[in-house]
Amino acid sequence: LTSSCPGEMPLWTARVLRTSSRSWKFPNRRLVSWPAMSLFRTPRHLTPPTRTLVARPTGGQSKKDDEKWTNADYISSNASQTVVLAFGSAILGLLNPHRADLIAILGETTGSVALNRIKSSMEQTLEGRLILEQKPRVNSKTVPLEPLLEQDPNTFGHAYARFMTGHGYSADDRPVVKHIRDIELSYIMQRYREVHDFWHVLTGAPTSVEGEIGQKAFEFLQTGLPMAALSTAVGPLRLTSNQRMRILTGYLPWAYACNQGCNFLMGVRFEDYLQEDLKDFREMLGVIPVSEYVTEFDQEA
Repeated sequence: LTSSCPGEMPLWTARVLRTSSRSWKFPNRRLVSWPAMSLFRTPRHLTPPTRTLVARPTGGQSKKDDEKWTNADYISSNASQTVVLAFGSAILGLLNPHRADLIAILGETTGSVALNRIKSSMEQTLEGRLILEQKPRVNSKTVPLEPLLEQDPNTFGHAYARFMTGHGYSADDRPVVKHIRDIELSYIMQRYREVHDFWHVLTGAPTSVEGEIGQKAFEFLQTGLPMAALSTAVGPLRLTSNQRMRILTGYLPWAYACNQGCNFLMGVRFEDYLQEDLKDFREMLGVIPVSEYVTEFDQEA
């Protein structure tokens, strides 16, 4: 197994290097993919692209799958690969918070316990069970914005459409879950991502860094997902002392108070309530607007 010439690399090293940089060979086994290598690819852009309202296929799924989850993008990985993905995405995500793909991988590789709890909670209600059974998607085809903009300005649907168009967001931009094998749990994670903007409209949390941290704190209390907790803990480190103080005295107390009296939002099919008056819908769910704890001036500061 060693080279006969001094100074040359061992033969076993040469054999390994001749294999693909993304694959490893095992005796009597087929070539096994190594998805963790994708963490170290240099992104085309250092910052995520601006969200636009352009309809396009979601996560490479065919058009017939736009309305129901299929987990067609799942990438198989073993336990050791999952650990590498989790640690690698956590470290690189801290170094570059703009890498949304790393944050997505971190959530998928660390959220199994929380996702099972979410599933159990959803199964406690008829509406939650229907969501799990039907697995509806939220995208530009299933929830088009144009008709919502024509609704009464006080409705939840109009507020959602105004929020999305005002910020240049598209529901199609949510990354597709790829690292969760179980179709039920993978759908729950996908659903969590796709209803994020619905939650923003209900809570009234701004899309500033402070507002997103407050929103993530609320999401952690609702779901228990470690990714949301990490975002809440690490996010303020990059802010000024005044911004951190607003989070401690405004956004975090709001997140706690809102969760205390709020329904379990993962069990709500928001698409069925777009005609509801926003204020009445908030009261029905027990959602406290963030404006009751953080003034408009502070939100924009």
